[in-house]
Amino acid sequence: MSLIKVFCLILTLGFSYVAQAKSNFSVLFVNPSLEGEPFWGKVQKITENAAAQLDVNIDVIYGDGNRHIQLAELKKYLDYRASPDYVILMLYPGGAEQTLTMLNNYGIKFITLEQTITGLEKEEIGFPKKRFEHWLGEIYFDNYQAGYDLAKSLHQKVLADGHKGQVNGLAINGHYGSESDKRNQGAADYFKEHDINLQQTVHASWSKEQAYSKTKRLFKRYPQTHIIWSASDLMAMGAQTAVRQLVKNNADKVAIGGFDWLSDSLGLIEQGTLTASVGGHFMMGGWALVSLFDFHHGAKYWLESNAITFHLSAITSDNVDEYLWISSSPDWSKLNYKDLSILDSASKSYDFSPEQLRKTQN
Repeated sequence: MSLIKVFCLILTLGFSYVAQAKSNFSVLFVNPSLEGEPFWGKVQKITENAAAQLDVNIDVIYGDGNRHIQLAELKKYLDYRASPDYVILMLYPGGAEQTLTMLNNYGIKFITLEQTITGLEKEEIGFPKKRFEHWLGEIYFDNYQAGYDLAKSLHQKVLADGHKGQVNGLAINGHYGSESDKRNQGAADYFKEHDINLQQTVHASWSKEQAYSKTKRLFKRYPQTHIIWSASDLMAMGAQTAVRQLVKNNADKVAIGGFDWLSDSLGLIEQGTLTASVGGHFMMGGWALVSLFDFHHGAKYWLESNAITFHLSAITSDNVDEYLWISSSPDWSKLNYKDLSILDSASKSYDFSPEQLRKTQN
């Protein structure tokens, strides 16, 4: 065989390999919230950047924070658009069975984010790959432990400030649902274990405005409050605004914290006006995308497992400097999502953790 023919054969094989290596598959990401909402907007942006880096075609639809709207938008997309190869979505309580049935009937493989379904509804839908064969698995974190850890961080701040005697707390929950209830239960158990007086728990529907108005009323009723635990950063910021207005001096003596690692909350932690934020879960859409990339190219993880679980981390004044880069217009395309893949690795499991944020920056 001549050198020219050998060279052409090498080129042909090379181009063939590149063609095979290209992803050439499509994913529908269902953002369960409103377009532009801070937390889910960040989840969406990261998922889109992961798709661009891994050469995956991605579409996005919105659930507008309502299970009926999300189900209707998903049905409209599947009925009138080209069917995606995969779907990434969060299930809403009360609409899980209809959603899973629709996706399964279309034969579309899908991954769900967070464990939002409990009780009888969970018994109805079961576990991935059982009743719904195309449900590859769940990607979720331990909401109970995260709620416990946030309460611990807030308590440590109170003790570090030199408080002696009875510690009094308030809790601001999201809505009446499994996600916020598990977080709140973790906090309640921590408070009980450490003899912290949990004066009252209220629900503020993930709203900063509601948290603000309810905190103003609660603080007038319980002026000797030392801890305000909140199920989200937005609600924590609403509570922080209320306390700052009511307590002209020593407002920073009230330990306030939430979830989500929002940019504004990290800035407030740096300033010392907010105590803690627990998070890292805004990466879960990107992690789901990476796992689908691996699955599509032959990795067996989703054939052998039903879930990817990970832990959240607390950002406080002690470590906020390490994470400030994510608060000032971060460029999520600088994360190397391919480094998270297990395709070319001996590992059979994923290392999805907040610490990976720093390690995977290009």
